[in-house]
Amino acid sequence: IIHRDLAARNVLVGQKETCKVTDFGMARDVQQENIYERKTKGRLPVKWTAYEALMYGKYTTKSDVWSYGVLLYEIFTIGGSPYPRMDGRKIANLLQDGYRMPKPQHVDEELYQIMMKCWKNDPDARPTFTELKNQLKDMETLHKKLINMTMYDKQLYANVEDLIV
Repeated sequence: IIHRDLAARNVLVGQKETCKVTDFGMARDVQQENIYERKTKGRLPVKWTAYEALMYGKYTTKSDVWSYGVLLYEIFTIGGSPYPRMDGRKIANLLQDGYRMPKPQHVDEELYQIMMKCWKNDPDARPTFTELKNQLKDMETLHKKLINMTMYDKQLYANVEDLIV
């Protein structure tokens, strides 16, 4: 299955921080060919859509990996909008010219590099979801070093571990 709309708005967080992907309205079953080609025009969530899907209408699981990189950006900016203040109609040209979202100031370089790998122009150069899962699991124990919460407004955000009860 290719989801084609993987974004924070389509992920529910349940008990024990279990995340569940929802909204399969744009999803396609691609068991036979592993690729879906868009044949009609229509509205797309361009800020989450992979380069090759925007340019050529071709979707694979690696297109969802691109979107997952944008989802990571949303998570680690605590709900930040991807490509802030940018017109969605200009995104394809920016991506074609090599533009990628800059590293959020509070995010560790290693975590940002995972996002950047998801946003490679060549889908085959992007990691698989299994590779991403393993990389993020390896980094999980370092979470305080990967995200610098002191960069956030202290009146709005705090590390749960630092709360005085």
